[in-house]
Amino acid sequence: MREPEIVMISRPPDNPFRESLRVLGIYIRAQVIIAIVDAVLYALAFAFAHVPWWPAIAAIGGVTSFLPHIGPLVPLALAALANLLAGHSMEDLLIVFGTWTAIQVIGWIWLTPWLLGRPLGLKPLPVFVALLAASLAFGGLGFFLAVPLLAVANVFWRYFRRTL
Repeated sequence: MREPEIVMISRPPDNPFRESLRVLGIYIRAQVIIAIVDAVLYALAFAFAHVPWWPAIAAIGGVTSFLPHIGPLVPLALAALANLLAGHSMEDLLIVFGTWTAIQVIGWIWLTPWLLGRPLGLKPLPVFVALLAASLAFGGLGFFLAVPLLAVANVFWRYFRRTL
């Protein structure tokens, strides 16, 4: 996988509104990449766990990864339901849950801060803290808006700091 480009250099933006639009475009591109990576990880994990219909469940999981809080639960519920309908054992269900948990941890702690933080000129720790705090304070909407708002605030902070 190619290293994401770092778009915010030490130079403050000349036009914070134009820079904010560019940053939001980068954010949307990163969200699409995260959805694709989630779908691939779900496919690998659910194939390993012998989940029936794993390709369809993985594709649905990638699409629903755009939905905060509810989205990640959809592939877990579908995989558990598919396993139960196929008559798989409780051990297979535990493997599904374990692999799903690993994917969530990878996404929250490594993938999201790496794909969103670096290209937006943000450090991984503030991105993680913003995601955690906003999701606790405002639920799904806060989780969805935390990083783009942090990135736009960073653009304006750098602009006003330069002009003062």
